[in-house]
Amino acid sequence: MIGTFTLNQCPQFTKIFSEKFDFIIIDREHGLHNLESVKNLINAANSRCLKLVRCSSLDKIEIQRTLEANPDGILIPQISSINDAKKAVEFSFYPPIGKRGLSPYTEPFNFHHNDSVNKIKKINKELFLGLLIEGGEGIASIDEICAKYQKFISLIYFGLYDFSSSKGLKPSWKNPKIIDAAKKIIKTCKKYNIKVGSIARETNEIKLLKKYGFQFIVYQNDTGILKDTISNILNK
Repeated sequence: MIGTFTLNQCPQFTKIFSEKFDFIIIDREHGLHNLESVKNLINAANSRCLKLVRCSSLDKIEIQRTLEANPDGILIPQISSINDAKKAVEFSFYPPIGKRGLSPYTEPFNFHHNDSVNKIKKINKELFLGLLIEGGEGIASIDEICAKYQKFISLIYFGLYDFSSSKGLKPSWKNPKIIDAAKKIIKTCKKYNIKVGSIARETNEIKLLKKYGFQFIVYQNDTGILKDTISNILNK
């Protein structure tokens, strides 16, 4: 799967990107999206595309309100321990799996309380939950996290920039320390049948990440793609 982060707030741009990419990730951690713009972009995106939101933080209300916008799933940043993973699962799923707050008069329930029990089961079954493992502590906990929550985690995402920053490294896919950390995550996720993802900044890095075993590749973000496109046109 290949997609991109969405920092822009333009429904038309999002519609264009979603017509070709396998997924888009509306970015509330680094973007300027409020929940109204999140909902506008979800509505604008092509139905063939997986619509995800990266939450701003591991916070119960942030996660709950983001999920009320009815994306296909969410990514939760800064997971660095088994306790963080526990909170992410609890905040994202309804009982009996988690502790997500419930109002049946929201879009995930089609705005009505009828048949709520079956709706809860369907939402819990279909939710795409991704965890961003972005530091050395998170990588050290990866086996424990996957073993305990493999039934509920759809994706483990290796944060290239945050991991590199935490280790004082240049964010390069040629750095052996970064490659070793990524391969550890890939090996663990494969054991538990969980998708693993990260970012490619150039088209040649897409091939490299595929070679390493990443199945979920984020190509830059929409603003970077647009800037590259304009630069390429002007340099012709």
